[in-house]
Amino acid sequence: MLVLHILSFGFVLGITAIADKDAFLWLRGKKRVLERKTLRNYHLMIWLGLISLTISGFYLFYPMRLFLLSNLLFDVKLLFVAILFANAILIGRLMNLALTRPFAALTRNEKLSLVLSGAISAFSWFCASAIALWIF
Repeated sequence: MLVLHILSFGFVLGITAIADKDAFLWLRGKKRVLERKTLRNYHLMIWLGLISLTISGFYLFYPMRLFLLSNLLFDVKLLFVAILFANAILIGRLMNLALTRPFAALTRNEKLSLVLSGAISAFSWFCASAIALWIF
């Protein structure tokens, strides 16, 4: 199960990096809009990776649950995982902006929402990963 967990993490990290590259090109004006099918596929693959991480993580967690539930760092890691799920839902709603308008045409609030969502995602992935490495 550990192998599946690590592979799922690598998969999600890779897909996220590719999706972020396209988003960055759009943000810089190198792409006018993004393709619906491509964005939908990125989002679906990231969700599948998150679900795979959650299922494999549960199987890894269960035998060690008493130790992990008494560990504050593990609670913080779970908080970052919850933030990643909530942010994935938010990104699902925000990504429609990139389908119809260039980044420069967005309102200040729309731009801020997208940039903050990306920053929250990157920070949460980093923290959840770093804490997992620290605990184990």
